[in-house]
Amino acid sequence: MTRKATGAERSRGASGAEVRGWLDEVWGRTEAAVVLEGGDNGGPLAERGLIGEVFDAEGLAELRALTTTGTFIDDICRCYGSVTIALLDAEGEFIGSGSVHGLTDVSWEHDRFRNNLEVTDPEGLVGFLEGLGVRMR
Repeated sequence: MTRKATGAERSRGASGAEVRGWLDEVWGRTEAAVVLEGGDNGGPLAERGLIGEVFDAEGLAELRALTTTGTFIDDICRCYGSVTIALLDAEGEFIGSGSVHGLTDVSWEHDRFRNNLEVTDPEGLVGFLEGLGVRMR
């Protein structure tokens, strides 16, 4: 379950180290990932259209690497993003999400952390998502 940012988090954003700590914890509990319609303004995750899914360990490992490797920019993109990658635990509950911004960034828990990750391999991420049937270009 995600929580809203506190006033201090909202005004400054989280450090890259804080976000990485959260990513390690949540990905460690992830049993599946889904790609959902819409970015940060798409509404509740459970009400969005499903456009891709990953259940196998190899696919999850690749998606994790593609969406967590890179440099935090200490800022956020002002757009809403295109699609959302949502992580699910063993009970099928949403435990975290990140929206894809501009084909180069992932904004994990956008309102909470306010610190986009500029991914190391944007072409790899786009290719992976397109391999799931997600239209990115």
